[in-house]
Amino acid sequence: MKKKKDEKLSVNDLIIEEAVKQFKEGKIKNSLDVEDYLDSLLQPLMQKLLDVELENHLDYSKYEHNKKCKADKTDIAVKSTEDKRNFRNGHCKSKTVKTKYGNIKIKTPRDRNATFSPIIIEKGQTKLTGFEDKCIALYAKGISLRDIERTLNEIYGVKINKDDISRLIASVSEEVDAWKSRKLSPMYVFTYADCLYIPIKDDITTSKKAVYIIIGVNTEGYKEILGLWIDDTESGSFWSNVFEDLKERGVEDILYMCSDGIAGFKGSLERVFPRTQSQRCVVHLVRTIYSLCPKKDVKEIIADYKRIYTSSSLDEANFHLDVFKKKYGTSQRKIVKKAEEFMQYLEPLFELPAEIRVCIYTTNSIESVNSALRKVTRGKGAFPSESAVYKILFLRIRELSEKWNKPIKNWKTIREQLISLFGDRFLKYIKL
Repeated sequence: MKKKKDEKLSVNDLIIEEAVKQFKEGKIKNSLDVEDYLDSLLQPLMQKLLDVELENHLDYSKYEHNKKCKADKTDIAVKSTEDKRNFRNGHCKSKTVKTKYGNIKIKTPRDRNATFSPIIIEKGQTKLTGFEDKCIALYAKGISLRDIERTLNEIYGVKINKDDISRLIASVSEEVDAWKSRKLSPMYVFTYADCLYIPIKDDITTSKKAVYIIIGVNTEGYKEILGLWIDDTESGSFWSNVFEDLKERGVEDILYMCSDGIAGFKGSLERVFPRTQSQRCVVHLVRTIYSLCPKKDVKEIIADYKRIYTSSSLDEANFHLDVFKKKYGTSQRKIVKKAEEFMQYLEPLFELPAEIRVCIYTTNSIESVNSALRKVTRGKGAFPSESAVYKILFLRIRELSEKWNKPIKNWKTIREQLISLFGDRFLKYIKL
């Protein structure tokens, strides 16, 4: 019976019970001993939470390393650079963190790619404060309300339940509305459109809806996410509304728009931004080729196809296409047919300088963003509303945007090339 009773005890009850036991044994004699006892509990808890955060960042537990390696090998052709073979890499040197219960020593776990930024105890942080901000940050990471409730109650000694957390998260709605309607720059040089699918409840039914995202590079070379739009169709009217929304928020011109050939997209773009050059996303072309490849030949075929779209000129691309056709024309006719079809989308790229070309066909920016957004929505089941989806994605986007604090690679060269290509159309929006 005692075992059954203990199983029902809360974490706090067990902590108190152990403290009483130590008091009776003379191990706790005064308030300083109580602080020492709480300190002894807090350190392993914080260490465990940091490890869980890293698991969430890597999207696999430390016991799933082999599984991750296998996935990386099979998905190498289509995964973004940021997601390739990123594993644990030990811990940083221990640091002392001040808490309301005393000082604790923490070792922050590291990842191989150095992309992990912990929330519980941030890089350079030496004091635990602001549980409200951490609550929102953890929610943005995709951690459940119940888990946030449990961990923050124990860390801060403040009774905060999931209903309180829900109300706190609800306050983000005003920020979301302000972000969705904020003013944008008058010109964007490069823009990228893509989508992810998220299950959302609608009355009594649940369906996967497309969440569209557009990322832009402004005339200073900085990336920013222009907006999120949710819809279960890809109609021309939907995209007309999206582009009109951008226009109403201050966008006057876009030089290049890269997408994956979404239905109704190109026609709507031409109506609202008639001078914008529409470009098919090369990553999506590669994915189509990849989907047709036999598993045993996928690496070789993708490597051969890469020689085509990364060529330095159209003549070189056609040469590699001919080689590709001769090599696979008999054994992989569907793949060869697609490679020939896709040349119409690649040809315009070779009219551009190499630095601009790379910016258009290398869509790592939006691919890495989508990967981060998928992590906070994966495994959560159906969301209760579109509003809930906007909130969690906005919080994650806000976190990601804070890291975009410098222009894109080769921006000075690209800037001069854009001046040469577009003249006054570009010049009137920049500071010389």
